[in-house]
Amino acid sequence: MFNISLALVGQVARNAAFGAIATKVVDTFILSKVNNKIDQKRWIRQSKLEAYAKLSQEILSIDLKNLKDENIRNIKEYSAKTILLLEDRVLINRIENYLEHLINLDKSSHDSSKDMLSVVDKKGIDLVMCLNKNLKKV
Repeated sequence: MFNISLALVGQVARNAAFGAIATKVVDTFILSKVNNKIDQKRWIRQSKLEAYAKLSQEILSIDLKNLKDENIRNIKEYSAKTILLLEDRVLINRIENYLEHLINLDKSSHDSSKDMLSVVDKKGIDLVMCLNKNLKKV
């Protein structure tokens, strides 16, 4: 009787150990995939936040009446970083459109009309609002 119960306890212990190991292996594989996806989304969101913030800051702080090459270069740089993080083709086109208007404004800076300044300013504000909406989607 004692021999049977000892064998039964041994069998139960082996099954419990096997179950624990199997559960840990499955748990590790599944959780690592889930955690990797979560970490990737967090990284993308943080990268977008940094790129969008820099681009938005440059757009909103630029003096359109007194454009400098450095301002345009900074906006181009931050736009490039932002475009690399985007999947939204419409938003990419908005950034390109804003850059075109900004460059055209710079080329015609001597005879810039108030209408042209107003258009570029409005396009910049609209672009910042679109970046904000895109960031909220992530």
